[in-house]
Amino acid sequence: MALHMQRIGVLVAVTLFSLVFFGTGFTGAQPVEARVAGHWQLIDEVSGTVCRLDLKAEVAGGIFPQDAFRADMSACTSPAGGELPQLGWRVPPEGGIEFVLENGSVLAAFDVGESEGLASVAPAGAFLLLVPEQAIALSALIPTAR
Repeated sequence: MALHMQRIGVLVAVTLFSLVFFGTGFTGAQPVEARVAGHWQLIDEVSGTVCRLDLKAEVAGGIFPQDAFRADMSACTSPAGGELPQLGWRVPPEGGIEFVLENGSVLAAFDVGESEGLASVAPAGAFLLLVPEQAIALSALIPTAR
């Protein structure tokens, strides 16, 4: 009986060590869109304007590209006035996040920078930051870290 309990103790110790040392593997098991979905802030660094948007892990559907997910920007206003177009978001193969229109054209692209958020890389001349409101592993948006 004591030998049996000792074997169970060793098995439990090895299992716990493996979980701590190697991790559970559950973090990387989620798709990228599920890991980065949530509330974000879009900040215009020139004007200081901030708008809140919600990146959802739901397929955009309709005439959006197949790899696009829903983006709710109802709390944002268009700089030109009027309503913002319906947008989708996706993680391109080179990493970062892109906002796409229904026809698949890219409205804005963001890449992982040195700050706590993503810096705009397109359109040229825009100085935008995309910052998550809660802790998100931005490394999920770097292709080599996936």
